[in-house]
Amino acid sequence: MMINYIKAELYRNFNRLYYWNFVILISIAGLLLNIIIKITAVSDHMSLVGVMTMGIQVINVPIFLVIMMVDMITSEENKNLTLKNIVSFGVARNKIILSKIIATTILSAIAALIILTVFLGSSTILFGLGEDFSISILKDFSLRLLAAVPLWIAGISIGTLLSLAIKNNTIFALIYAGLFTVSGLVLQMLSNLISEKFMYIHKILITTNLMNLRYDVVGKDTLIFAAIVGIVYTILFTILSILYFSKMEVK
Repeated sequence: MMINYIKAELYRNFNRLYYWNFVILISIAGLLLNIIIKITAVSDHMSLVGVMTMGIQVINVPIFLVIMMVDMITSEENKNLTLKNIVSFGVARNKIILSKIIATTILSAIAALIILTVFLGSSTILFGLGEDFSISILKDFSLRLLAAVPLWIAGISIGTLLSLAIKNNTIFALIYAGLFTVSGLVLQMLSNLISEKFMYIHKILITTNLMNLRYDVVGKDTLIFAAIVGIVYTILFTILSILYFSKMEVK
């Protein structure tokens, strides 16, 4: 039942313009960025390595982009009151939540693969690999992305809980974005004004760990810690979503 529901979610969203418009628009934005760099003086010193470095500097952006996927798969159904149809079909509520998160993750992964292929592929064609390109640089880039994946999935699990609790799409998106934008700043202020112990919480924020992946040199411990933080958040908020949905009145 759960596998069939995941397949149904994937099929439903694969055949929506919403999904493909999102993928195409972000892909075009990446392509246009490379073209703009190419026609400017900056391109004289640009290569695939430079583009990968630039990509790592915005490694925190996907945490905000996944909100579109959550909106597409969970928030819209909650707003349109169509979740009751799924419940009435006999799908267990915990399986509905797990299916939503898994389907959102799969669709996000496919979108990310397409966007990255367009972005990195076009940069390779326009600028070349670069003299400093090496397997070690490619490995470093890949490891940073792999460490970021659990953090991005954690964003999906948090977004799923918020989308269940808040029916208004706009308010839901604003609270989600505000949560990731403001939480770090608030904790830093509390650390300066009240106690430095608030920085312990700051260290385990999703955004903090994504920012750590932007350092020029990232050690193995940083990569592993970021991945663990993402996994813990994902498990925690998946459980919270299941508990909330099990008590939620579905109209």
